[in-house]
Amino acid sequence: MAIITLTTDFGWSDYFVGAMKGIIYQIAPKADVVDITHNIQPHNLLAGAIVLREIWKTFPPNTIHVGVIDPGVGSNRNIILARYANQFFLVPDNGIITLIHRIYSPEEVYMVTNTSLFCQPVSATFQGRDIFAPVAAHLAKGIKPYQVGPRTNLIKLIEIPQPYRNEQGQLMGQIIYIDNFGNLMTNISADHLNEFAKTASGLNVYLEDRLIGPIQATFSDVQANQPIAYVGSAGFVEIAVNQGRADKILGGKISTKVKISG
Repeated sequence: MAIITLTTDFGWSDYFVGAMKGIIYQIAPKADVVDITHNIQPHNLLAGAIVLREIWKTFPPNTIHVGVIDPGVGSNRNIILARYANQFFLVPDNGIITLIHRIYSPEEVYMVTNTSLFCQPVSATFQGRDIFAPVAAHLAKGIKPYQVGPRTNLIKLIEIPQPYRNEQGQLMGQIIYIDNFGNLMTNISADHLNEFAKTASGLNVYLEDRLIGPIQATFSDVQANQPIAYVGSAGFVEIAVNQGRADKILGGKISTKVKISG
């Protein structure tokens, strides 16, 4: 029986996650269901894309990753089942798959249209329960991917902001994700940083115009309550406050500008 992971913006205060799990266990009682997170900021597709990119590679082949960050629920947007690197992603076709798609070419992609797999009637506002959960369960139980619906080559992707060099030669980026500790992940990867370092005399990081300092290895390289810049576990430059919340103390938020100066 396959593993099913769940990543949503549903939170834990309501019945939504429990209802999805109930449907899965009705259909595939031996499935292993793993909660990745249900605290994605509501409707934040980029945050969902980042989480999927970071977690899929830690699971064995044929894991079914369900990602429901779905501001277009009930509209004419498609739901897709895509296989990348021998793992399955059951997601709205709204761009949440973008960062996986950047790493690998899809091995197969299907539009999820087989209504015999759905819970009936299908709610226009809770398709996580009525479509995503039962389809994932049927896949875990052994149906073939092509049974969910017709094959497609069309996948919607979202624009991800890219770092660039400004007229002064500084490397410019921005905050794209804030974790539970208030740490600020930028869109500046370790590769961007290493390329910039080839022509820079130093690597001082700024959050907008506030100097954070040079790139460090880990939090304890600075005193408690002091800001620090480092390359995080996801491979991107991050800004944090040792034993504090950078989002609160430094005022960082999604799209706040970051620059690295030599």
